[in-house]
Amino acid sequence: MRKFTFVIMLGMAVAVVASMGSITWKSTSLNLGQVKKNQVREISFEFKNDAKQEVKILEAKGSCGCTQITYPEGPIKAGETASIKAKYRSGKVGIFKKNIRITSSLSETPIFLHFSGEVVE
Repeated sequence: MRKFTFVIMLGMAVAVVASMGSITWKSTSLNLGQVKKNQVREISFEFKNDAKQEVKILEAKGSCGCTQITYPEGPIKAGETASIKAKYRSGKVGIFKKNIRITSSLSETPIFLHFSGEVVE
């Protein structure tokens, strides 16, 4: 009887999590190619709220101080699209790999967006 109850409870938990939905990203990785030193590049990561309820972006944080990030302050309704925007200021010459950590009201697990390229003179 305990196994049966456990299986039923587990099934209900999975159903609740599945019904919450998710955020679908158009792309989670961008290659900026060659970027001149000390140049500012604007990038955008578009997403759609596929959840059945509103979602709020709680935090968007870059992996370094070279990236300024803006994100929607208010809730994104079910079915709506929005974007995380960033301004990247290139620094040292060479290959770079950066990320943006996104925390939303849908999950405690953050989502990572990546961008890379090469800084040239």
